[in-house]
Amino acid sequence: MNSSTSSSEQSLRFITDRMTTISLFLLLVIGPFGCFCNILTFTSKQLTKNPCAFYLLCTTIFELCIVCFGGVSRLAAEHFGDKLLSQNQFYCKLRSYLITGMSTIATYSMLFTAIDRYMATSARVRYRAFSQITIAHRMCIGIILVVMIVTLHVYIFFGLYPSCTPRPGVYAIFYSAYIIIWTSLIPDGLITVVALCTIKNTRDLRARAVMMRAANTSKQRSIHRTDTHLLIMMVSQVLISVSLDITRVTCYTYFFISGNTAHSSYQTLVNVFIFQFSNVLLYLNYSKSFYVYTLTSGLFRKIGYERVRNCWLKLSKMIQRHDRVDPISQ
Repeated sequence: MNSSTSSSEQSLRFITDRMTTISLFLLLVIGPFGCFCNILTFTSKQLTKNPCAFYLLCTTIFELCIVCFGGVSRLAAEHFGDKLLSQNQFYCKLRSYLITGMSTIATYSMLFTAIDRYMATSARVRYRAFSQITIAHRMCIGIILVVMIVTLHVYIFFGLYPSCTPRPGVYAIFYSAYIIIWTSLIPDGLITVVALCTIKNTRDLRARAVMMRAANTSKQRSIHRTDTHLLIMMVSQVLISVSLDITRVTCYTYFFISGNTAHSSYQTLVNVFIFQFSNVLLYLNYSKSFYVYTLTSGLFRKIGYERVRNCWLKLSKMIQRHDRVDPISQ
């Protein structure tokens, strides 16, 4: 029986180690690549003045920071023997603060993306006036400032206890509740409600569009087409993000609850596996957006392809000019 248990524990350790190593390596490739492609696409001339695209750009920038900074530091600490996270108090506090803050900013930026689409599809002119690029700029700045101020408690109360964790006791409970409620349940719930309301607005908008189609100019039709594609992208992203986030929070909640009870060594390994799986879901959630947008929007694919192609042509010309030999120097 002991031999069987020991074999099961070794297998679970091996599976956990391979899952985290392979998934993090993979996500550190596809995540930043997708984020850079998103940035190229959302900064194109067709989308620079669209508020929804700006919210998505803001989300992408923080997703890139999370995947690169969080993923690399976790991989280094868990699989390459880096002791900085477990030995340096300042780095522990700073990393925990930035990861928590940036992930919250990315989540609430997606919430405001959904709100913008709801406002843009509203029948009320006053609501539609909210969907403006200048307002999007102010909102993103506001989100960043508010979140980084609200998240300051992480920098204060995280530390080496003995590893980089929340201060044991009341704050550890508060932090777990904060992660579950403030960064997941509240934004995910609001995003779902707003997305459903936006879908309802879209149905009403189609009825109005049929009546106004004859009066629409080509420019108005182009704007409407862009907004429709952005709406599809947003809804698709919301559905997948909320599904992944709910799964991640469920795993984290189980890990937190089970961590407060006595259990066997095998159960401890199960808890570690569940916790690591929740971390994989976290980084997967911030690595997927480009691939979701590419699969759901032909306009996104077209603009993205043109931007990548133009950048490649410019880079090729720069390389050719650099490699060209000056006849005088021959």
